[in-house]
Amino acid sequence: MANGELMLSHIDIVKAVITHQDIHEGCWCLNINFNVSATHGGQVPDPCVALSITGIGIMRADRNNPMAVDASVFNPAPPPKAVPIQATNGTRVPLNGSLGSTKIHFGPAAYRSVAVQSAAADRDK
Repeated sequence: MANGELMLSHIDIVKAVITHQDIHEGCWCLNINFNVSATHGGQVPDPCVALSITGIGIMRADRNNPMAVDASVFNPAPPPKAVPIQATNGTRVPLNGSLGSTKIHFGPAAYRSVAVQSAAADRDK
């Protein structure tokens, strides 16, 4: 970048906006809005055209458009996070079954229903 200039293709601009806006689906292409007006120049008596860019962005496009970028291919959505389940004693247990450094302690509360059921079964005999 010796001349202080960085040139990007239209595809690079669309990819940058898709990433920046966190878009994960659909096909997108570059959209440039122009303002065109006819005028007379100050130094030249002939008519001239004044052209200005009023906006640059992206818009949805057909999948068949050769200038379109598919956001689901370029910027796929991250996989959903595993939601831990709640153990009976209040400890959070990950879905994959690995506890890591977390230990589950089964105190008297965990066995209370077992003891009650056993005592009731003994009374009924």
